[in-house]
Amino acid sequence: MSNGLIKPDGQFLKGILERSISFTAFDEDILALQSIVAGTSYLNLTEIEKQIIIGQSELTLRREPDNEYDKFAVLVLFGDQKIGYLPKAKNQTIARLMDAGKRFYAKAVSKEWEGKWLRMDLEVFMKD
Repeated sequence: MSNGLIKPDGQFLKGILERSISFTAFDEDILALQSIVAGTSYLNLTEIEKQIIIGQSELTLRREPDNEYDKFAVLVLFGDQKIGYLPKAKNQTIARLMDAGKRFYAKAVSKEWEGKWLRMDLEVFMKD
């Protein structure tokens, strides 16, 4: 009688343990969050915004655990230029995963100036 589980043979398990057999768990990075960037109206982003290419430019995410306003703060950067933050209402899961060693990046999916506020929509991905 089968319990529905697949029982791998010993050679397969041995190959994995000896690293002669490997596999990739994820073929693509995982879309973890869709969000805007918060705080852009406090920065001068006029020049840097022109360099960010929708869907192509990779934005760096960096934890800022000592942020006095938000213990789950996640900074959004383009190169070494601060763009803003993931919004406080949406950052806790990403921050906790980053604290556990997971790596993330973002891509802009749209951007538009609304007065002095750069509304930038992001997709945040977890790397494999």
